[in-house]
Amino acid sequence: MLERGYEAVTVNDVAERANVGRSTLYAHFGGLDGMLKESMTNPSQPLAALVDRSLTPQQLAPLFEHFKDQRKRNRVFFAPPLRGLWVRRLAELIEPRLAGLAQDGGLGPPPLPLSFVATQVADSQIALVANWLSQGAGAPSETVAAAMIAMTRAMVGALAPCAEAGD
Repeated sequence: MLERGYEAVTVNDVAERANVGRSTLYAHFGGLDGMLKESMTNPSQPLAALVDRSLTPQQLAPLFEHFKDQRKRNRVFFAPPLRGLWVRRLAELIEPRLAGLAQDGGLGPPPLPLSFVATQVADSQIALVANWLSQGAGAPSETVAAAMIAMTRAMVGALAPCAEAGD
């Protein structure tokens, strides 16, 4: 996908390159979207964790450095259609964290559906990284990480006030 783009890649291409049968890929991932979803999980975990955990900019900065170091190679993840897939995957990781915050707060359901809140937070997080990278990545990683932390907390507090982010 990084070489030819998402639209040009088939399950046959991936199976051939991985030296496995198509049925094996379908059994494990269900198709290309499933493979992408799995590959996006690891870099998405720290972003999802910002909803209910206190991470410092120093803890988050290595992820931003990775995005910066790989920006030319991985630019396809910040443009359609992969960006939309990434937003959905990140939102899937965020939503249970929001539900946990709402439940722990004992304040009843938030005013907006958690799936909506999760998608808004995920889209904003990925937009922040994409905009930082597209504008030359001039700001230090720790500065962008601090902005991400503050933005995530503010969005959770505004969109799901019954599930305010933990400190």
